[in-house]
Amino acid sequence: MQNIIEIENKHTSGVYAKQALTIVRGQGASLFDVDGVEYIDCSSVHGVANLGHAHPKIAEALYKQASTLITLFETFPNNKRAELMEKITSLVDGLDRVFLCNSGTESVEAALKFARIATGRKNIVAAMRAFHGRTYGSLSATFNKKYREGFEPLVPGFSHVVFNNIETLENAVTTETAAVILEVVQGEGGVYPANLEYIQAARRICDERGALLIVDEIQTGFGRTGKLFAIEHFGVTPDLLTCAKSLAGGVPMGAVLIGRKVKNLTPGVHSSTFGGNPLACAAAAAALTVIE
Repeated sequence: MQNIIEIENKHTSGVYAKQALTIVRGQGASLFDVDGVEYIDCSSVHGVANLGHAHPKIAEALYKQASTLITLFETFPNNKRAELMEKITSLVDGLDRVFLCNSGTESVEAALKFARIATGRKNIVAAMRAFHGRTYGSLSATFNKKYREGFEPLVPGFSHVVFNNIETLENAVTTETAAVILEVVQGEGGVYPANLEYIQAARRICDERGALLIVDEIQTGFGRTGKLFAIEHFGVTPDLLTCAKSLAGGVPMGAVLIGRKVKNLTPGVHSSTFGGNPLACAAAAAALTVIE
């Protein structure tokens, strides 16, 4: 075990705080170190392992698809991608298109680009205490300065308002706002659920000002709040819904569900080399079937 730790410490980039514990296997809610000692995975690998580790349905889907076709970009239709697209767009009424990518931050980046191209506007309103990712667009929507320091200037046009405060949202959203992006339950530094009135007001304000509503369900999606998506508790349909983490049972995958108000998504607006690859699509289709 010490040799593994020494190798990683020698070659790692340095951006991760390493633990002196080498994990080599997982089963269900348990992880096992190199000596076979069992631990309960209370982190669910940052919320990814909703179905646990080594789920047999995910493993079977991966084996079958890896033996058939692993990668194929979305220019060419594929049976597993079509299966996943049909399944995931059936989950929320009014969101009948999907952009497939590889992670949560990528899904946020795509949603921000889609909002700007659809509205012709530049400004994005996010919430204080929000966390949306660490690439430049999503980092600009993320609030905590500890993630932002050292990387300024960030993407211009972003502002932050008090979460669950309708008045500040009313004042921040104007006819120059492309989108409001919100988490239904904030997870940065605690657990902060949105109020029913706040989410419904956000929908109303966006409609009145011509802005789009982006709901970030990267953490809350796929059953973590008792429904497939947390937004279902509020009776509100967003224009764009970002998801990732547990989408594909542990395989890297992200997605943006897209509503009818989102226009101008023509070839070349955005793309992803690995997005919608058959291997991840097969895993995601299997994971959604298990969760359902």
